[in-house]
Amino acid sequence: MVPGMNHDARALAARYYASSARSLGDDLAALAANPAGVVVWLPALVALLKPVCSACPGQWEDLRHIPAAADAWYVHLLAGSLPLALRLGRGLQSLPLLCFRRGLRNPAPHIHAWRHFVHNPDTIERHTHHGIH
Repeated sequence: MVPGMNHDARALAARYYASSARSLGDDLAALAANPAGVVVWLPALVALLKPVCSACPGQWEDLRHIPAAADAWYVHLLAGSLPLALRLGRGLQSLPLLCFRRGLRNPAPHIHAWRHFVHNPDTIERHTHHGIH
């Protein structure tokens, strides 16, 4: 983190939502309404995830829709402690892939092997340096 920058992951998440066209309240409600959705809202970590079909990136950001045949975790938002995020990842249902978009400037879909991220923290560091949103 940059000196003087807020280290509270909730503030980082709020900053992301302030610069996007999405509603934090709507996204939290959509994920919380589905038993497969994951919402972590802590000072050290904010994570919004859901299972998705990696072949259908057009459906990833519809946080209400969780397909029956999911093969990946979609990381909608990740802010805060990478070690804590890795611990969370190791505790989730095992799916072979991890999907995300890297922020507002580069919304192209990214698909990677879940095992690669969970067991290689350096890879997460490279990707989250630019922001996974």
